[in-house]
Amino acid sequence: MRIVMIVGYPGVPWETDWVKSAGHAAEVIRLSNTDELTWPQVDGAPYLAQDPDDPRHYQIRTFSWRPSRLFGRVSHVMMARRYQKAVRYVAKKYGPVDVVHAHFYWAHYLVAMKRELKLPYVVTEHHTSWQGHWTEPPPSPLGIKRARELYAEAATVIAVCESLRDKITSYGLTGAFEVIHNPVDAAPFALPDANPREGRDTVEFVSVARLAPAKGFDVLLDAFAAASREDPRLRLTVVGDGRERAKLEEQAARLRIADVVTFAGRLPRPEIAALLHKADAFVLASRAENLTVAVLEAWCAGLPVVTTDVGGHAEVMEPHLGLLVPSEDTAALAEAIRAVAAAPEAYDRQRIAVEARKRFSPEAVGAELDRIYRTAATGHPARS
Repeated sequence: MRIVMIVGYPGVPWETDWVKSAGHAAEVIRLSNTDELTWPQVDGAPYLAQDPDDPRHYQIRTFSWRPSRLFGRVSHVMMARRYQKAVRYVAKKYGPVDVVHAHFYWAHYLVAMKRELKLPYVVTEHHTSWQGHWTEPPPSPLGIKRARELYAEAATVIAVCESLRDKITSYGLTGAFEVIHNPVDAAPFALPDANPREGRDTVEFVSVARLAPAKGFDVLLDAFAAASREDPRLRLTVVGDGRERAKLEEQAARLRIADVVTFAGRLPRPEIAALLHKADAFVLASRAENLTVAVLEAWCAGLPVVTTDVGGHAEVMEPHLGLLVPSEDTAALAEAIRAVAAAPEAYDRQRIAVEARKRFSPEAVGAELDRIYRTAATGHPARS
């Protein structure tokens, strides 16, 4: 079976993990959206470039005109045609394509591709905008219209958590929805040491996310300040970058916790894995989520997690994995941080890591994708 997966954030871990998962079900040719081609251009296809290190990975040059709604729609049609040409190129070079798999509700070009090329498609939806939170504005009326058409024509619409599926259907959208949690490639994450706290008296927390209002770092800093006043052993490393960084650093200074909070900036996954390996717990104070990969990565590293009960977190959290608190509840978050810090050894890190690796591995998700792709190729989707 041969799959074309179209993705838009090359190098981002979740994208790589979905590609690896699909690779356990089929041969995968990947098309990554880009504004500028940076790899060797493909002969006869000036909009395509091939990865010199991975011959089955291509860049496809996109464009978007936004001076008016009319030009925006014209560019949408033209981009749909470009995707069709790219899939034809793949089929000519590698052989017949069985299914196209894309991500997010803006992949509306798949509707025309299905009609023109007679190819079934699968969509994975994991955009937080569907949660309708003030930090993540909901899709525009045009976006909802396109999503309605996209989902209705899809062989399967994969939602990464039940909360997301329910939010989408609350808009009146229908389709062959299935819930499959985000995959995580645990290879960079070492299994926890038998006694990770030996030789130190601090309690190390890590938080990983982009520094944006949806991630609630302002709430986390307030909570951490309250918790650290009662437990001076607490330390926090914040991994990520974004428009909120300067404001958050000022907040940490104002709260007098700048000496125990480190802003590490954006780090590659291997360096994040190393931080998690040395840490005692993971914390995330999100206001809006679907099912964040950062939480799943922390579990793959064997860490207990303190996070908020938003999106799909409640669907995957169990008592031996950590604690859930209400979003925006600074006092509850501070208490949960103190509770985990009081006895981090109470959590069986080996058990957490082993369970997470089985549950969210590319192999496990790949088995689900194998079923979904084969169903799509036969034209008999099982609607929920």
